[in-house]
Amino acid sequence: MVIIGIDPAMRKNGFALCLHDTTDNSIDFLVMEFTDFIFYVTSLPEGEYQFCVENSNLQNLSFDMRGNKNIVARKSRNVGMNQAVSQLTCDYLKKCNYKVIELSPKQKGEKMTKETAKVLLSQFSEVNNYKGLVSDQDKRDAFKLVLLAISGKY
Repeated sequence: MVIIGIDPAMRKNGFALCLHDTTDNSIDFLVMEFTDFIFYVTSLPEGEYQFCVENSNLQNLSFDMRGNKNIVARKSRNVGMNQAVSQLTCDYLKKCNYKVIELSPKQKGEKMTKETAKVLLSQFSEVNNYKGLVSDQDKRDAFKLVLLAISGKY
Protein backbone atom coordinates (compact mmCIF):
# COMPACT_ATOMS: atom_id res chain seq x y z
CA MET A 1 0.00 0.00 0.00
CA VAL A 2 1.10 3.55 -0.73
CA ILE A 3 -0.29 6.40 1.34
CA ILE A 4 -0.12 9.74 -0.47
CA GLY A 5 -0.53 13.03 1.36
CA ILE A 6 -1.42 15.98 -0.85
CA ASP A 7 -1.20 19.66 0.01
CA PRO A 8 -2.77 21.30 -3.08
CA ALA A 9 -2.51 24.95 -4.03
CA MET A 10 -3.37 26.71 -7.27
CA ARG A 11 0.01 28.24 -8.04
CA LYS A 12 3.16 27.27 -9.87
CA ASN A 13 4.43 24.02 -8.35
CA GLY A 14 1.60 24.23 -5.84
CA PHE A 15 0.97 20.50 -5.42
CA ALA A 16 3.17 18.88 -2.79
CA LEU A 17 2.88 15.13 -2.50
CA CYS A 18 4.36 12.88 0.15
CA LEU A 19 4.39 9.18 -0.74
CA HIS A 20 4.77 6.58 1.99
CA ASP A 21 5.40 3.09 0.67
CA THR A 22 4.32 0.85 3.52
CA THR A 23 6.15 -2.19 2.11
CA ASP A 24 9.62 -0.71 2.61
CA ASN A 25 8.67 2.17 4.99
CA SER A 26 10.11 4.80 2.63
CA ILE A 27 9.06 8.39 2.07
CA ASP A 28 9.33 10.30 -1.20
CA PHE A 29 8.32 13.87 -1.98
CA LEU A 30 7.09 15.30 -5.28
CA VAL A 31 6.14 18.84 -6.24
CA MET A 32 4.12 19.61 -9.35
CA GLU A 33 1.33 21.65 -10.85
CA PHE A 34 -2.32 20.60 -11.00
CA THR A 35 -2.25 19.43 -14.62
CA ASP A 36 0.87 17.37 -13.95
CA PHE A 37 -0.91 15.86 -10.96
CA ILE A 38 -3.73 14.65 -13.22
CA PHE A 39 -1.20 12.95 -15.51
CA TYR A 40 0.64 11.54 -12.48
CA VAL A 41 -2.52 9.88 -11.12
CA THR A 42 -3.43 8.39 -14.50
CA SER A 43 0.06 6.86 -14.75
CA LEU A 44 0.13 5.23 -11.30
CA PRO A 45 1.06 1.58 -11.55
CA GLU A 46 -1.39 -1.05 -10.40
CA GLY A 47 -1.52 -1.20 -6.63
CA GLU A 48 -3.33 -0.09 -3.53
CA TYR A 49 -3.32 3.64 -2.80
CA GLN A 50 -4.85 5.76 -0.11
CA PHE A 51 -4.88 9.54 -0.48
CA CYS A 52 -5.10 12.06 2.33
CA VAL A 53 -5.85 15.54 0.97
CA GLU A 54 -6.03 18.90 2.67
CA ASN A 55 -9.35 20.14 1.33
CA SER A 56 -9.59 23.83 2.20
CA ASN A 57 -13.10 23.85 0.76
CA LEU A 58 -14.23 22.02 3.92
CA GLN A 59 -13.38 25.04 6.03
CA ASN A 60 -15.79 27.88 5.42
CA LEU A 61 -14.10 30.60 7.42
CA SER A 62 -13.35 34.16 6.46
CA PHE A 63 -9.78 34.85 5.48
CA ASP A 64 -7.48 37.61 6.65
CA MET A 65 -9.21 40.90 5.76
CA ARG A 66 -6.24 43.17 6.54
CA GLY A 67 -4.87 45.48 3.85
CA ASN A 68 -6.25 47.80 1.23
CA LYS A 69 -9.06 46.69 -1.08
CA ASN A 70 -6.62 45.38 -3.72
CA ILE A 71 -4.80 43.23 -1.17
CA VAL A 72 -8.08 41.90 0.26
CA ALA A 73 -9.32 41.13 -3.28
CA ARG A 74 -6.10 39.23 -4.09
CA LYS A 75 -6.35 37.21 -0.87
CA SER A 76 -9.97 36.41 -1.66
CA ARG A 77 -9.10 35.19 -5.17
CA ASN A 78 -6.24 33.04 -3.83
CA VAL A 79 -8.44 31.46 -1.16
CA GLY A 80 -11.17 30.74 -3.70
CA MET A 81 -8.72 29.19 -6.17
CA ASN A 82 -7.21 26.97 -3.46
CA GLN A 83 -10.65 25.89 -2.26
CA ALA A 84 -11.62 25.00 -5.81
CA VAL A 85 -8.46 23.08 -6.68
CA SER A 86 -8.49 21.12 -3.42
CA GLN A 87 -12.13 20.12 -3.97
CA LEU A 88 -11.39 19.20 -7.59
CA THR A 89 -8.49 17.07 -6.40
CA CYS A 90 -10.71 15.12 -4.01
CA ASP A 91 -13.49 14.76 -6.58
CA TYR A 92 -11.05 13.53 -9.23
CA LEU A 93 -9.45 10.94 -6.95
CA LYS A 94 -12.87 9.62 -5.90
CA LYS A 95 -13.94 9.45 -9.56
CA CYS A 96 -10.84 7.29 -10.13
CA ASN A 97 -12.11 5.02 -7.30
CA TYR A 98 -9.28 5.72 -4.88
CA LYS A 99 -9.68 5.79 -1.11
CA VAL A 100 -9.65 9.47 -0.11
CA ILE A 101 -9.43 11.04 3.32
CA GLU A 102 -10.37 14.73 3.16
CA LEU A 103 -9.15 16.96 5.97
CA SER A 104 -9.84 20.64 6.50
CA PRO A 105 -6.90 22.92 7.34
CA LYS A 106 -8.19 22.95 10.92
CA GLN A 107 -8.21 19.13 11.04
CA LYS A 108 -4.67 19.05 9.65
CA GLY A 109 -3.59 21.37 12.41
CA GLU A 110 -0.68 23.74 12.77
CA LYS A 111 2.35 23.81 10.53
CA MET A 112 5.12 21.34 11.25
CA THR A 113 8.52 22.87 11.92
CA LYS A 114 11.54 21.69 9.99
CA GLU A 115 13.06 20.47 13.29
CA THR A 116 10.01 18.32 14.06
CA ALA A 117 9.97 16.99 10.50
CA LYS A 118 13.63 16.01 10.75
CA VAL A 119 12.94 13.94 13.89
CA LEU A 120 9.82 12.29 12.45
CA LEU A 121 11.39 11.56 9.07
CA SER A 122 14.29 9.76 10.78
CA GLN A 123 11.84 6.94 11.64
CA PHE A 124 11.52 5.96 7.99
CA SER A 125 13.90 3.65 6.12
CA GLU A 126 14.57 6.11 3.30
CA VAL A 127 13.61 9.72 2.57
CA ASN A 128 13.89 11.15 -0.94
CA ASN A 129 13.58 14.69 -2.32
CA TYR A 130 13.51 16.52 0.99
CA LYS A 131 16.19 18.98 2.09
CA GLY A 132 14.55 20.45 5.17
CA LEU A 133 14.58 23.98 3.83
CA VAL A 134 12.19 26.70 4.96
CA SER A 135 10.77 26.55 1.43
CA ASP A 136 9.85 22.87 1.97
CA GLN A 137 6.79 23.82 4.08
CA ASP A 138 4.35 22.42 1.50
CA LYS A 139 6.24 19.10 1.65
CA ARG A 140 6.03 19.11 5.44
CA ASP A 141 2.28 19.74 5.17
CA ALA A 142 1.92 16.75 2.82
CA PHE A 143 4.04 14.67 5.20
CA LYS A 144 1.78 15.64 8.10
CA LEU A 145 -1.20 14.39 6.09
CA VAL A 146 0.54 11.04 5.65
CA LEU A 147 1.17 10.83 9.39
CA LEU A 148 -2.49 11.61 10.08
CA ALA A 149 -3.59 8.91 7.62
CA ILE A 150 -1.24 6.38 9.23
CA SER A 151 -2.47 7.19 12.73
CA GLY A 152 -6.16 7.28 11.81
CA LYS A 153 -6.51 10.25 14.18
CA TYR A 154 -8.20 12.94 12.22
